[in-house]
Amino acid sequence: MDDSRDDLDVDEAAELWGGGPAEVSQARSRHIPFYKFTYYADRLDLRRVGYELDKFAELFDLLDDARTSQAIRINALLHLPTGATEAMRGGNVLWQPRRAREIEFRVIEILHRFGLSIVPTTLRRLLGQAFNQGEMNAFDIDLIDVFYWAALAQVARDYAWRDERLEAWCEYLEYPVRRTFGPTNFAIA
Repeated sequence: MDDSRDDLDVDEAAELWGGGPAEVSQARSRHIPFYKFTYYADRLDLRRVGYELDKFAELFDLLDDARTSQAIRINALLHLPTGATEAMRGGNVLWQPRRAREIEFRVIEILHRFGLSIVPTTLRRLLGQAFNQGEMNAFDIDLIDVFYWAALAQVARDYAWRDERLEAWCEYLEYPVRRTFGPTNFAIA
């Protein structure tokens, strides 16, 4: 039996698929941020209302590089008892998670009024892809929450000229990320 396949030349397209051997070896050694692997439909939804994922790249990079110690600080800020009642759970003198949730809904209401109703759910869905869904823990969920508030604030800042309350609300929503990751690491886009 004559096997003539041994005489065939190597297919150059097959060898270079994916960037070739050098590119594949580099891809294994470098980290690719989670937001580079988002669903294309989510990118299109944001693009349709005037936003590209690049607007959130700096913020998402902070989440991607978050350390366990920073997640512990966020968790303590959101959950450790600081008040006399259960309603006062978490926070400090300057910031309360319950108040942040109230402000979140007010900001969402204003964004809906400006035709950006798709943005909050899309941002939440994008941030949910930052961690392996099957292995998420309380720290991961807390990080997603505070980074969602910060991303929502970035969008709301673009409309602060239309509603003067938004600037103060954005500062409030960004507080946990600024406090934990430092104000110099988190620049307003």
